[in-house]
Amino acid sequence: MKTAFITGATSGIGLAFAKLLAKQGYSLILHGRNQSKLDELEKSLPNVALTITADLADNQQLDHLLTELKSYQKTIDVAINNAGFGLYGRQLELSIDEVEGMLAVNISALTRLSHYFVSTMTKVGSGHILNVASTAAYQPQPYFAAYAASKAYVASFTEALAVETKNSGVKLTCLSPGRTNTGFFTFDGVDTSKDSSGTFDLKHRADPDKIAQLGLKAMFKGQLREIPTLENKFYVFLNRLLPRSVILGMYEKAMINI
Repeated sequence: MKTAFITGATSGIGLAFAKLLAKQGYSLILHGRNQSKLDELEKSLPNVALTITADLADNQQLDHLLTELKSYQKTIDVAINNAGFGLYGRQLELSIDEVEGMLAVNISALTRLSHYFVSTMTKVGSGHILNVASTAAYQPQPYFAAYAASKAYVASFTEALAVETKNSGVKLTCLSPGRTNTGFFTFDGVDTSKDSSGTFDLKHRADPDKIAQLGLKAMFKGQLREIPTLENKFYVFLNRLLPRSVILGMYEKAMINI
């Protein structure tokens, strides 16, 4: 039985990954920050081999997670670095501690885990790593300045690392979802974004199950990148055509009223 490791597995796309891989017969190592949610998953999903509770913004807890992975006796065949969250608002009005915490999760933890899994998978000559970025990775976004920059790092880092390891048997894929019905704005899976009526705006968001399906399909095919849905592909393509000043103006108007 093959094994898959997933960060941020208690909600959203991470939970969808866990359910899909469980159906495919994978043994699961699930990470989350909420122990009670992990306990629920352990009861509801088959083949949960290990759960690891850790706040990836905390270096000591990240060290603990890596120690747990190193002590796992079987080969980990799939690693999905899905955990991440966003902070919306003017940069100078955000808490710098919260911004640094977001960067620690979105960038530092993902980098350390990618480094670990490339190293271990190279030794056995096979493995798949899926890093979750965002369509925000492909252009600067006012009011999402640090978040968009963090996801630009994920996309750039993953694609470059994929080239460096192309002869190792390890395949890296970058998944860049657009707006998805997930707990995006908090690390605990509660989405605080609302529309103008004060209710949760979900109708224009993708289904996390569909995003996870497309991500896994791309990963197992060894694709370098996956940008789900034609709408997202169109916007990313448009960003390459229009002048940066036009793109910045468009996103300023769009993001200020999010």
